[in-house]
Amino acid sequence: MEHSSLVAFLNGDLSPEAFGRETSNEVNACEHGCKTEGMGSVMVPDGPTQVITRDLARRLLKAMLSDQLPFLAANYTADCLMMSDDFDFADDAVAEAIAFVADDSRPPTRNETETAIATIS
Repeated sequence: MEHSSLVAFLNGDLSPEAFGRETSNEVNACEHGCKTEGMGSVMVPDGPTQVITRDLARRLLKAMLSDQLPFLAANYTADCLMMSDDFDFADDAVAEAIAFVADDSRPPTRNETETAIATIS
């Protein structure tokens, strides 16, 4: 995943659909690894430090809620944010919202996602 593309998506300069297309090969490869080997690899972006604010986290959650960004792509993106040393979270609520998206135990329900958005609004 390109750091610049991730930041552009979160800032609203790249649509969720375009971002999803751009990252689809990585997301699919990770998912394939999870299914076949029990473990997928995440390409952690490297770039200038970026603080993930409530607005940026909300953009990720809303893109997932509206299906503009499929759950697997949102989940992969959240993993990248959590694993990279180049992204910091503005506060605990933002960190929890990103962790919510990164939880791959199951796709969240619409109500759960709306609640997560409300906690950072």
